[in-house]
Amino acid sequence: MADYYNSYPLKAFAATVAECIGVEVGEEYAPSIKYLPPILKDRAGGIFNKVVLYHADAVGMYMWQKYTSLFAPVYKHTTLSVPFVSTVESVTPVAHASMYTGLDPSGHGIETYVRPRLVCDTLFDRLIVAGKKVAIVAMDDSTFLHIFAGRALDYYEVKNSSEINDKVIELIEADKYDVISVHTFGYDSAAHAYGPESKEAINALSMETENFANIAEKLKECKGDNRILLTYSPDHGQHLTDGGLGAHGSKLIEDMNVLHFFGVI
Repeated sequence: MADYYNSYPLKAFAATVAECIGVEVGEEYAPSIKYLPPILKDRAGGIFNKVVLYHADAVGMYMWQKYTSLFAPVYKHTTLSVPFVSTVESVTPVAHASMYTGLDPSGHGIETYVRPRLVCDTLFDRLIVAGKKVAIVAMDDSTFLHIFAGRALDYYEVKNSSEINDKVIELIEADKYDVISVHTFGYDSAAHAYGPESKEAINALSMETENFANIAEKLKECKGDNRILLTYSPDHGQHLTDGGLGAHGSKLIEDMNVLHFFGVI
């Protein structure tokens, strides 16, 4: 396994997505990945007007390296991939806060596994100011429902990965939203309980990649004249403990390196 960290920090995610959809963010945000928005916009034929950001929790880059075929449904609907390095601590509230604020943990204020409502500016706030209709779809007690609470967007809380799939497809068919942010953690839960490479975890990972593909197919079916950006964007990875279970929060490569996929529909 590689003994070095990926070069792009998660905090670059917010400005990268914002540039793709023509929304300005503040100077405090980490800059976008310079080459990525131009490539994506060129393939789309212009600025994107709809976005679906699919966050499969705790899927480390090594899972892609070891179980590449499980990601075939993601490959089918994306055009390029970019390696990112997670935050310290490599836990969900810290990582997703950096992804949506463009800040280091010391900047947004979440540095450990706590889930206060963020009061600093976020990508969601920039989208709302720009007049975008935004929805968050997340599983029960998702970090997204805590740290991004209290904003002028719609929140949908569902029970499991299957209901994530159904709700997102329903929202795509309704054509009400410009941006849908999805947080699913079926793999994370299974990996914690049984180990990150257990049968249960592999099955959960496979379900999430299949759900991603279902969402992509629905976006294609309902595309119309829209230019749609679709991403598969994990927050951190997970490692195997001496007790045979999964854990994260460390600086281990398994926890820190993740791979994001970007698709043009």
